[in-house]
Amino acid sequence: MTTEIGVVHYGLGPIGRAIASLVAERPGVAARAAVDIDPAVVGRDLAEVIGRPRPASPRVAASLKDAALDGAVVGVHCAGSSFGAVLPQLLELVERGLHVVSTCEELSWVDRGSEGARGLDEAARSRGVAVLGTGVNPGFAMDYLPLALSGVMDHVRSIEVTRVQDAALRRVPLQRKIGASLSVEQFRALADAGQLGHVGLRESALGLATALGWTTAHYEERLDPVIAQRSTPSGLREIQPGAVLGIHQVGRLETEDRGHAAVLDLTIAVDAPDAADRVVLRGDPDVVMEIPGGLSGDTATAAIVVNAIPRLVAASPGLRTMADLPPPHPWGP
Repeated sequence: MTTEIGVVHYGLGPIGRAIASLVAERPGVAARAAVDIDPAVVGRDLAEVIGRPRPASPRVAASLKDAALDGAVVGVHCAGSSFGAVLPQLLELVERGLHVVSTCEELSWVDRGSEGARGLDEAARSRGVAVLGTGVNPGFAMDYLPLALSGVMDHVRSIEVTRVQDAALRRVPLQRKIGASLSVEQFRALADAGQLGHVGLRESALGLATALGWTTAHYEERLDPVIAQRSTPSGLREIQPGAVLGIHQVGRLETEDRGHAAVLDLTIAVDAPDAADRVVLRGDPDVVMEIPGGLSGDTATAAIVVNAIPRLVAASPGLRTMADLPPPHPWGP
């Protein structure tokens, strides 16, 4: 990279801070502004917040309108999973003339015919910027990686992706999101209310189908608790036998002529055994790949967001998906 890319960090939760830390040490990108609503960080130097002192560091503003962008060209958005909820924030970043890469799971694939997606796409095109939703999952493990592997195949008949993550190695907010330490009854009540589980299986499945030219006939998803068989420590509290360790969530996509063409099987649970990422593509020829231990959800998300920044800046304006971009990769020493 010959020109330094200025970055606005929008949202400084655990993932936002991990991204800001990686930007701080990577040549060719630099923080120009930072935004967060947490009173505990507003007004502080970003370098202090992430624990990486630098000679020059922007102060954290309470809103984008209060931030001096100082020549930034990319907004890194880490502020929510729901596309509808974060759409005003995305539009605000776009209206400031910023390309946007977001960890919003639902942004990784949205129905281009929906009013929100059309409005965001039109706004981005009018400002000459690109908007991308990505992360490790969705954004890579269950969608972009299978697509990349399919490049050596004549055709793909079906896709099975199995992802097992040990939540004991992940941040406490994620453990809470998967219902760790709850009773089964509490888990069921929160799951029925849409307050538990992973967001992104649907987006990964539909993104795969769209990229491969499949016509989707049906999509369904099931969410079940993983139950502790013994006392298990967690970042929340000791999980007693019979309580919840995490989730087992499966998305199934049917096509008009293939039946179950895509099955995405995700387990995230405290002390989950045999953590791994496994991709099985059936077709001509079959392709099978496994990553023992699995991709680390938090560090991998931070890496793919930062690695995607140069690809995003070079992309055509508008709402983009990972399938639109060349493979992101790290650079520098």
